[in-house]
Amino acid sequence: MKGTGTTLTRRQKALRCGLLLLLSLAVILYALDFPIPTAGLARRATERRYCFGPSEVLCTLEEPLIYSRSYAVRWEDWYGVVSVLRFGPFWWDTGLTKTVKNDPDQPLTPLEDSFYLFQNDPIIVFSSDPAIVSVTLEFPVRPRGGEVQLISVTQDQGQNGCFSLFLPYHDGQSWTYSSRFRLSGYDADGKLVWRSPTPTGAPEGWDYLFGPAALDL
Repeated sequence: MKGTGTTLTRRQKALRCGLLLLLSLAVILYALDFPIPTAGLARRATERRYCFGPSEVLCTLEEPLIYSRSYAVRWEDWYGVVSVLRFGPFWWDTGLTKTVKNDPDQPLTPLEDSFYLFQNDPIIVFSSDPAIVSVTLEFPVRPRGGEVQLISVTQDQGQNGCFSLFLPYHDGQSWTYSSRFRLSGYDADGKLVWRSPTPTGAPEGWDYLFGPAALDL
């Protein structure tokens, strides 16, 4: 004996097909991470794209020139900056993830190895020592036709161990490297907690690049 199932009308069949189509589109859009309604979801999607995370957000950085929003994050033994794009009130898209491994023997860690200087993009420095509340970054430059000088910039009151240092304009070289940096961390009383060694020797030492007198800066 055949079962007596419910027979759908043509209108009900059309409604069911429409709902299935909408559900399928929703699943496809979710799988493609597009469009993304919030910056937080765009950050998570960006991390998945780079096989990074899920991370802990340390702070939100000032809006850079290219990306709409950037987050300083930490995941396990890695630090990173995740940047996302905004195209409308409820439309965000994935962006870029930059990472650096935390060195437990080095309380202060800059994000990138090389930097393009003086274009309003900050140098991000991460601290693994909670006693450090202020960070100073120094490196030498030689202005065109001038004597070598020491560039210095300080940020007080970092957020969750994240420091964003904006360099002052200087008529010097356009590129520098973290291997040339001297980093200093200070506690709430202004006492030095840790300072990285002054770079010496080839190929990035201050004395090698600018002469022995640079070590006295």
